Amino acid sequence: MVFYLQELIQLKEQICIRRKDIRLSKEWIEISKDNDSVLYREVQRPRQLLYIIVIIVVSGIFWWGFIQQVIYGIQFGDKPMSDIGLVIAWVLFGLMIPLLAFQVKMITEVRGDGVYIKFVPFHFEYRDFRYQSIRDYKSVSFSSLKRFGGWGIRINLNGERLYNIAGSGGVELRLASGDIVIIGSKNPDELKKALDLSFIDNTK
Repeated sequence: MVFYLQELIQLKEQICIRRKDIRLSKEWIEISKDNDSVLYREVQRPRQLLYIIVIIVVSGIFWWGFIQQVIYGIQFGDKPMSDIGLVIAWVLFGLMIPLLAFQVKMITEVRGDGVYIKFVPFHFEYRDFRYQSIRDYKSVSFSSLKRFGGWGIRINLNGERLYNIAGSGGVELRLASGDIVIIGSKNPDELKKALDLSFIDNTK
């Protein structure tokens, strides 16, 4: 009798283990199919001193003109604008542009199915480069100013595309179409490592 009870207990344990294995395997399948899972995420903001100085100076001029002419009634400049025109210019250049300028950021994500880029506030959705469209990639050092004429979203005379907000490091993607895309990064080696892990899994 004791022997049969032991057999029943062992059989029950084996059934529980198998059920657990099946449940875990189903969870693993769901995770592996989740292409939206983020393996690497980097958020960059402009850190060029000139960029900040220009915004402050331009904004400051319109604030000065608004206070002097609209609030104190003293004409601003040799050929002053109308009060309405100055208020509109102050709203645009003294308020809206500085607010937008200091919200600028570049988000780079490595996901299960590709590389995603979003330039806030210019992109409403992520721009994606799927692994199927990437032929090769490598970490690079470059000059945004010399190669592309500046920072931001750029295309040079060779048709190469740039997404860079600051710095001189990044990852260069060579697409199956022959196009070259450079993604700026503060940590290009970490970005490449994330690509190595995800790219290999998706090209097996």
